[in-house]
Amino acid sequence: LAVQGHRDGEGDAARGEIRVSDTGPGVAAAEQGAIFEPYYRSEGTAQAPGVGLGLAISRGLVEQMDGELLLESELGAGTTFIIRLPLAAGPSEPADAPAG
Repeated sequence: LAVQGHRDGEGDAARGEIRVSDTGPGVAAAEQGAIFEPYYRSEGTAQAPGVGLGLAISRGLVEQMDGELLLESELGAGTTFIIRLPLAAGPSEPADAPAG
């Protein structure tokens, strides 16, 4: 498992990116479109705990923050989940304190 983060862009276009990668079996290309659907379970995961809601909920939360949750995967080579979120603008210059 590896986790990476970085910033991309400037000003209002600035986005943060978090990548979480594993070296597991990967996700077949045919399943990648469905993996974020509620209750979807990949073939071969019948014995694994869960009901197939984790990725659907995660994507929904990321989208509520105007972001996106993506995946890059290849069978036999693992999977990387990518979270991209807009970054808030930095603090404004402080206003001059009134003369007192």
